[in-house]
Amino acid sequence: METTTVVTAAAATAAVGFTYWYLTRPSSSLDKVRKLPGPRGVPIFGNALTFLTAAPQLHLHYDRWTREYGETFVWWFGPYPVTVTSDLKVAKQIGERKFANFMNHTPLPENMVAFLPGEMKVMKYGMDVARDEVWRGLRSTGNAIFRNHGLMASFIPVMQTVTDRLVRRLEGFAESGEAVEIWRCFGDMTLDVLGATVFGKSFNSIEGSSEAVEAARTIFSINVAAMDFHPLLALGLVLPTYLIPPIAWLTKVFPTRKMREVERAMGVLASLSDELYEDAVAELEGGVEQQSHNLLKMFIQARKRESGDLLTRDEVKAQAVLFLLAGYETTANTLAYAIYLISTNKESEKLLLEEIDAHPQQDLRDLSRSGKMVYLEGVIKEALRLFGPIPVTDRHAAEDMDIEGDMGINVPILKGQIVNIYTRGLSRSGKYWTDPDKFKPERFVPGSEIYHLQNHKAFMPWGLGPRQCVAADFALQEAKVALIALYRRFRFDHNPEHRFSLKFAASLAPKDGVEVFCVRRS
Repeated sequence: METTTVVTAAAATAAVGFTYWYLTRPSSSLDKVRKLPGPRGVPIFGNALTFLTAAPQLHLHYDRWTREYGETFVWWFGPYPVTVTSDLKVAKQIGERKFANFMNHTPLPENMVAFLPGEMKVMKYGMDVARDEVWRGLRSTGNAIFRNHGLMASFIPVMQTVTDRLVRRLEGFAESGEAVEIWRCFGDMTLDVLGATVFGKSFNSIEGSSEAVEAARTIFSINVAAMDFHPLLALGLVLPTYLIPPIAWLTKVFPTRKMREVERAMGVLASLSDELYEDAVAELEGGVEQQSHNLLKMFIQARKRESGDLLTRDEVKAQAVLFLLAGYETTANTLAYAIYLISTNKESEKLLLEEIDAHPQQDLRDLSRSGKMVYLEGVIKEALRLFGPIPVTDRHAAEDMDIEGDMGINVPILKGQIVNIYTRGLSRSGKYWTDPDKFKPERFVPGSEIYHLQNHKAFMPWGLGPRQCVAADFALQEAKVALIALYRRFRFDHNPEHRFSLKFAASLAPKDGVEVFCVRRS
């Protein structure tokens, strides 16, 4: 017994010692990166503990580090450097001019995939994390659908129908005089839009709930940035691969409540996508494609027409989850921020209402795409500039490269390194915007007094370059339709007892929602 104990202790000591060496070993290739300014870390973990424990306020850390260390700095996730930049010159080179070297997002680490519950493992096939030629194929199909303006316009009646249901729900609050948490209302609205447009299903989340609605909400509730559905998950990102199997086994044997919920939710969404997959394949094999009005089925069939290849079930499930994650909370956030900002800026409200009232009878199909609603578009873009739902976009370097920044600053980036383009920093910088912390929709209205004083190239709420959000036009269209319909019927006053603040999880969202009073317009 004593011998066994000694051997076990020796083995444990050796494992810990090897792990320490692995995580702290010197590397001359990192010397150039170490010359960049940045926050000091602790041995082994670097700044990882800050990242993992403060993920809901990550944007505030990036804000502070930008003030302290400048537009470009480096922090360390264990032994791995993460370069962060809000230098427009650097961002443009990484996202556009040097795209061949920065084509890919950071890959989903296999160490992390080992921890993912059940159907959630299919996320590695999503367009957002797909790499190289696989990404090119998926993106080409996505462009063919989402950049088809006629096709996107055909979804406006669906969006209008859903928004009309939201108006009826808000009528009750206008009647009672109670404050409504409108962010949650917009979440229900966008979920119903996505149910109809992505799956061809009526989720009816505005009026109540369903298995699909609860599944979607469970997925959205995950704090992806903090990997918080199991406390051991984050270890997969900093420990060597040889230590992963036993830790992954522990997560399977002792799953958390959140892991079980996520697994059930993914099962529901997988069933929906399987149903659509079978319909699409049956039509393709039968040689007759039915007129379809859901994006997932369009994606399957368009991919087959373009390449001759049929997406696998897992690839379809991954795109289904991606469309939901990308389209639900981000659009709900944008609409809630727009309502909050307008409700606290009455002069802007006056200008918006005047523009909407100038077209009282015009159909939303024409109005939202006509270019006549320039102030409305300015409101949405200014909300995105101030509170962009995705404050950071990342790239993964294929080769070593030095990037020249503003003022001749050299930014060394190593092969395999993660680079964060801090789009929130670009959107909030006085270097690119006048009065950057003030709500001024006019900065996006051509011909206004301040339009020409802004550097609109620093506006990147959907990312930049070929990998920017493929569905940006779809989201902007949905936001326009919703705000036109709501402001034709109501104006909104912010509840003075409500405290507005932010948190960062799957997106930068209102921490406690947005509470407003609905006031009927005559």
